[in-house]
Amino acid sequence: MDNATIEKTGTLEMASFGGAQFAASTYMAFTSYYLMMFFTDVAFIPPAATAVLLFCFRLFSAADTQVIGLIINRRRFDDGKYRPYFKWLSVPFAVCFVALGLTPGIGASVRIFYAAFVLILCDMCWTTLNLASISMLPYLAKDDVSRSKFMSFSNGSAICAFILVGTFLLPLTDLLGAGDGNNGFAPALALLALISVPLFINAYFRLKEKNYTDPPVKPAIKDVFLAIGRNRRLMLFLAGFCLYFMADAFKNLTTYYYMSHYMGRADLMPVVILAGLASPLAMQPVIPRLLAFAKKESLIVFGLFSASCSCLLMAAAGTRPLALIVCVVLYGVFTSIIANLLYTVMASFSDEMQTQQNISMSEMLTATINLSSNLGAGLASGAAAMAMAAFGYSAQAAVQSSGAVFGIRVLYIFCTAAGMVLSGTVLMLNRSSKAAK
Repeated sequence: MDNATIEKTGTLEMASFGGAQFAASTYMAFTSYYLMMFFTDVAFIPPAATAVLLFCFRLFSAADTQVIGLIINRRRFDDGKYRPYFKWLSVPFAVCFVALGLTPGIGASVRIFYAAFVLILCDMCWTTLNLASISMLPYLAKDDVSRSKFMSFSNGSAICAFILVGTFLLPLTDLLGAGDGNNGFAPALALLALISVPLFINAYFRLKEKNYTDPPVKPAIKDVFLAIGRNRRLMLFLAGFCLYFMADAFKNLTTYYYMSHYMGRADLMPVVILAGLASPLAMQPVIPRLLAFAKKESLIVFGLFSASCSCLLMAAAGTRPLALIVCVVLYGVFTSIIANLLYTVMASFSDEMQTQQNISMSEMLTATINLSSNLGAGLASGAAAMAMAAFGYSAQAAVQSSGAVFGIRVLYIFCTAAGMVLSGTVLMLNRSSKAAK
């Protein structure tokens, strides 16, 4: 379909699509902002053990995403290809999410094993729900602008979830724990889980896979993976996005440490998180309109290089809270472009493969993005935790050493900026090679 022909998309349907993403994003926000802090400062798992745990978890998550994507690819049910998973897995996901908060109350000898086990269960449920949600995009709309509108609702909802968790989770744990945040994590996560279940159920009833048709022949498993591996342009995009996810994870994982130990203003963390999320939320109505002026790939490259500049401005901001907040707002504006258009690019790849090879690939392409995300975030998680340990970070110390503070600053600012530059360079080279052909 020509992008000049814009489909009429129902607001209720787009809101339901966003609701499913809100539900999934409560868990994603917790793991992005607080999982490392939860293990080191609440469950008192040593930083070195946390590094191994998070890295292994991300590797598992990267692998199980491909398996789950393949299962979704091979199955079709009477009530849809993707929708049934919302009905089946919303409650198990909520139960696992609550169980994660019980980690601190378990004996020290079994804490790590319990945390790993619950993370695996939670991730399997979340991965299936998230894949089912995002994989529907090519079949909910067929043109870039309409798809971008769906993603605006999705990203806007995800940002609201990140605001809710990032800004209010710690105060909520203190409130529910009667001043003891350790005891408050389980009921706080239970509250988030209760919110997620009706949103997934609503998505099951409201979303319609109107543009999906079963391919006449199901390809062999090897053909599915070969179709992805042989597409050089797709593989370069995935490599570039892996670097982006790594860079963004460095910033998210170290925000708590940066505000607490470099800025010395842990009380400002909710404000910084809110500023970083409110700016991309405000951008969501604007991004579909940007497609009238530039192609989605060009906008993504622009967003990456601009985000790296906003990171370097944070170094100039120093310990001035207002200056840092301005830089965080800029970072949120530029990364919102990437987050919105990322899956629009993948939907275009899905169209291309279905047209050329008659293979339904949306869920597998979504799985490959999650693979890139988990590999990038996994490498960042392991590297950040090991770097914190190497620089001398101690969770029990009221005041950190100068080496630990220096390491936190390097991770928060310079590692994030470097990853964004590398990602933009890979995607720009990919565009150049395409143009040369």
